[in-house]
Amino acid sequence: MNNTTITISGFSYSFDEMRNVLTDSRGREIIADVKKISEGEFSVLIDGKSIHLFLSRSKHLSTATVNNYIFEIQRETMREKLEKQLQKDSGTITSAVTVRAPMPGLITKMLIQEGSHINAGDGILVVEAMKMENEIKSPRTGNLKKIFVKEKQTVEKNDNLFTIE
Repeated sequence: MNNTTITISGFSYSFDEMRNVLTDSRGREIIADVKKISEGEFSVLIDGKSIHLFLSRSKHLSTATVNNYIFEIQRETMREKLEKQLQKDSGTITSAVTVRAPMPGLITKMLIQEGSHINAGDGILVVEAMKMENEIKSPRTGNLKKIFVKEKQTVEKNDNLFTIE
């Protein structure tokens, strides 16, 4: 199951991407009918109410505009949530993290060389899948210890891409 926690103006919702269902903090399921109008613009029908929604995302901030009100959005995937919990439980960050391919595709660009110091969010390489380029970013700060792939190489989902230490 692929769940994402979305926090908007202090209200948290869990979004089940497989079923397209939001669950509020009280456990109430909210079924939303979402239609994309254009890039970043959506028509949303929730509990019989129509909402015109504009989403915008910059490097450090995501916002939703509804009826001329702007709300900051904080998004946390289940993986990020579990990672934080593991760090909290162990008291330390694990020594190495291996990032795997999120989808099958072709490695089109290497953005950083092996052995480089990187920060969380830095782009490491680009995977092309279904004619879309997807920049694979570092989940944490550290040293790029090992790169398992090279340009023009095809990868399958879950193939090792790189390790950060």
